[in-house]
Amino acid sequence: MKRSWSIALSLILVMARTHGGQDNAPEPRPQALPVYTFAELLAKAERIVVADVGQTKDGVATLVVRETLKAPENDAKYMEPERLKRAADLLSNDKLDLPPLPPRPQAPASVRAVIEGARLPPEGTQAIFFLWDKVGGASGQEQAYRVAHPQCLYDMEVVAQVRAAIARPRSVADGRYLREWDRDMAARARARQANEALLKAKGGDVVMGLRIVAAGPMLSLRGDNSFSVTARIENTRSREQAIYDGPMGGYGVLLRPKGAQPGAGIVLHKPVSTLGADTAVLGIADLIDFATVKGSGVLTKELFFDAKECPVLRGLEGEHTVSAFFSTTQDGRGLDLGAPVWTGTLVSEEVPLQFQKSGRAEAKP
Repeated sequence: MKRSWSIALSLILVMARTHGGQDNAPEPRPQALPVYTFAELLAKAERIVVADVGQTKDGVATLVVRETLKAPENDAKYMEPERLKRAADLLSNDKLDLPPLPPRPQAPASVRAVIEGARLPPEGTQAIFFLWDKVGGASGQEQAYRVAHPQCLYDMEVVAQVRAAIARPRSVADGRYLREWDRDMAARARARQANEALLKAKGGDVVMGLRIVAAGPMLSLRGDNSFSVTARIENTRSREQAIYDGPMGGYGVLLRPKGAQPGAGIVLHKPVSTLGADTAVLGIADLIDFATVKGSGVLTKELFFDAKECPVLRGLEGEHTVSAFFSTTQDGRGLDLGAPVWTGTLVSEEVPLQFQKSGRAEAKP
């Protein structure tokens, strides 16, 4: 496993854990639509309008445009035929008293919205529409766009932000999202991607001198498939290394049915106990948040996964395997730790575990 891949995966995992507990956040659509940052959304939208939702018929709504915040730019290399003719007449001096040019096309007073998988607010509601998926069939000045993405529609409360960003695009080039819902969708999408990468990772690899081993799975006496496993981080080098061991954790397990296809399985992250503190505050590393793994030494963590916190455990049945993983991007920058700080992602080899349909589970010897 290369260090660059390991660090990239660990960054995704840390960001995913930060938002992973927000069970009430909107889920991304099943089609795994991309989630755009504010800057990407501004660049992607061909037309941004403030409009009233008009009548909807056969899945097509009329948007009565009240204000156009962004419209397609004219091609600087394109010259309208009337203006070319006027320029030629002026150069030839044949006609000095030329008729006025016809007015340039105005922004459409209405836009047709072809609704596909999106839900518009009630008729008469005013909203901001980001439109980019143009469809044919429009007549006259009326334009038609497909509204099939959650980020096509925003409440009026963000109109000031949109106006300011259009005037100064660089001000939103820092990766922010226009609303909290977008940010949550992006976090959940990153969590899915990180889990998929973990399930495809090869277990047992040594990454920058460290490896992780899963040992001694022990099942709870509750009989609800809760279980514990020991994660051993081993230093294969003779020099000591520092590693994050703070409140944001980084540990978890992969569960797979025996004989499962590559990439299949369940990813369980060890829940972060915040005790009411803000995760942003807990994420600020201190000296006490790091442990030292001595040369050829071991750092041991006992991981317990409670079926009350992980209901998926109750539905498991039959022979499975368990892999432990650890991921961190905490590099201790600015701290005097006295040893190199390890960052990356570790995945262990699999160890067997057997669950029973009754909800009781037994570790396989």
